[in-house]
Amino acid sequence: MRHRLNRPMVAALAVLLIFSAAPPANAVGHGLPTAAPLTGQIICLDPGHGGADPGAFNASYELRESEINLDVAHALAGKLQDAGAAVVMTRTGNQGKTERERAEFCNQARATALISVHTNSVADPGPNGVLTLHYKPADFALAQALYDALYATLAPTAPEPAEFTAFGARRYRAGVLRRSTMPAVVVEPAFISAPAEARLLATPIYTAPGSGVFSPGCPAFNCRRGQIAQALYRGILAYFEV
Repeated sequence: MRHRLNRPMVAALAVLLIFSAAPPANAVGHGLPTAAPLTGQIICLDPGHGGADPGAFNASYELRESEINLDVAHALAGKLQDAGAAVVMTRTGNQGKTERERAEFCNQARATALISVHTNSVADPGPNGVLTLHYKPADFALAQALYDALYATLAPTAPEPAEFTAFGARRYRAGVLRRSTMPAVVVEPAFISAPAEARLLATPIYTAPGSGVFSPGCPAFNCRRGQIAQALYRGILAYFEV
């Protein structure tokens, strides 16, 4: 049986169809929510040194490289997870591991990128600057992306900007780089041996590694270590082109 629709009813139905077909005002694309930018990526973070190996040491500020590396890695892990990445860490406390163990851990996790976090040091207190290290051909693009982000962030805010050196992305035969099966990079964002830089690096991001509580001296990553974590995050986003 057919029903005849009058003109007001036809007009009302047309309006209803238009609004029901239109996507919500905050929708992207076909009305589906946008995925977190790093969804599907597995990032292996390797805080350098640890255990019986503290790495570089600055006696003036009681700074141990292993502690700085771990603090930065924990902060970076949180940002990566917020962006949808799965994060694994070769250590979450003061454990010691060989370079072989670190590489094998990341390989077994099927990581899509490995970032080994370090802090540079030399006997001369003068040098300061950014350096990233790569070994395999697949490592270079990641090393360059991280270097670019670190230098752009840290050079203008360095305690002595004119002496903050652009060391670049360099090839280096590190065990963790040689043995890893994914793109891998060692980052050396700044020199713990430079007195003015060490003074900035002395402020931790977290009151205790992995606690998730900001210290009074570094709210919202507003400290040198926080700048490093933020820059590494931006470099990873640039590498994955998201």
